[in-house]
Amino acid sequence: MMIPIAKPNFIETRAVENPARAIVRSKERVLATLVSMSLALCAWAQGGEPLTLQEAVALALRNNRAVQISARSVDKTRNALREARSNTNFTIQGNATYTRFDRVAEARFGPQPVRIGNIENRTARLTLTQVVDISGIIRTAIRAANLTLTVSELEFERTRNDTILQVVQAYQGVARADEFVRVADEALRNAQERLRLIRAQVDAGVAAQFDLLRAETAVAQAEQAVLNARNQRELAAAALNNLLGRDLDAPVQVAKPERLPDPELPPLETLTQQAYQNRPELIAAQRGIELAQVGIVSARRSLLPNIVLTGQADFNLNTSAFNPRRETYTGVAVLSVPIWDGGVARAREAQARDDLEIAQLRLQQAQEGVALEVRQAYLSLQDAQKRLEVARKGLEQATEALRLARVRFEAGVSPQLEISDAELAFTQAQTNLVNAQFDYLDAYAALLRAIGAIDEQYTRL
Repeated sequence: MMIPIAKPNFIETRAVENPARAIVRSKERVLATLVSMSLALCAWAQGGEPLTLQEAVALALRNNRAVQISARSVDKTRNALREARSNTNFTIQGNATYTRFDRVAEARFGPQPVRIGNIENRTARLTLTQVVDISGIIRTAIRAANLTLTVSELEFERTRNDTILQVVQAYQGVARADEFVRVADEALRNAQERLRLIRAQVDAGVAAQFDLLRAETAVAQAEQAVLNARNQRELAAAALNNLLGRDLDAPVQVAKPERLPDPELPPLETLTQQAYQNRPELIAAQRGIELAQVGIVSARRSLLPNIVLTGQADFNLNTSAFNPRRETYTGVAVLSVPIWDGGVARAREAQARDDLEIAQLRLQQAQEGVALEVRQAYLSLQDAQKRLEVARKGLEQATEALRLARVRFEAGVSPQLEISDAELAFTQAQTNLVNAQFDYLDAYAALLRAIGAIDEQYTRL
């Protein structure tokens, strides 16, 4: 919770204002008016209700390019599975042939020539083919396609989780930037208030022109800090829009979290085991091992025999005396037995065994990576909790120090440097607290991502 500093009441003793001072004050009033108008226009442009975090996540899951590409990859592997299953079905192929000769063949039986064909021949053929999977190679291919689809779906889930984490952090990045703008605005108001006090003292003859110059410099620096904070806010909003698949210049208004999550962290080992069970990367690595094992079986079965049944219907559209039949039906059963393939099957099996070893190593690598990720997120969250407590105490101390410095400065018992340092320490304490709060939120989201629970946390309405 940010603790506001109440502005002290100060009765200003005015002297006759010189023309140069009037011009400076007039410029400051114009600048303040322009800033107010800019803020009003920005609020009007953003308009409406703030975008909630759940709405931002839903937009990203619908519009984000990485999610869309991953979804199309799932569709592609699903169609590949349909193709593999279709190999068990029979196929029908039709073709038609038209042939024209330069002349008709003739044969002589005695003195009279006899035409034994037609100058034009038209035939049609229907062929039905059915593969009998006695070796099981088609069933193996279907199983491999099923596993590939599962891996693709798990990859889609991983992409979703990554996108959700990116959106959460980008959304909180905009909220963090909003807080930095607020802190910078407050620092500017404090500097302007100090400048007002110094001017009153200079006009009363109790302060030097050097003190006024220092106060004016502090205001200029605070104005520059406000501009920088607003620029950073624009960049954060553009980054969020990019993740949401929106125009980079689209107005973004986010809601600051009302409270920080206060999870009771279980032991690190428990979280690691939960990650082993939930993370799609690990499940995909396990399916990768099964897929490699299927590859070994497929390589072995390529040496087994197979049977192809074929039924054929031929239609002669131009009959002749020597070929009077219009329809001919044929059935064929072909048994193919590989005798020697030159070592291709053995080489394929060796490659499949290499794939199995690679898949097993990838599973170990994924487990180690997940364990490290969980540990890092766990320790980061603990560190953020401690820094949050320190930042809160630091802000309380800086608030009290600034109050005392103002009282002393108004009473004329302390120089401007003391209140300037107190204001700087107060601004830094606010900045530290903002960073600690949003570092805590980012660490919490990273831990949810690490244990595979971020989807259910941020997608439920």
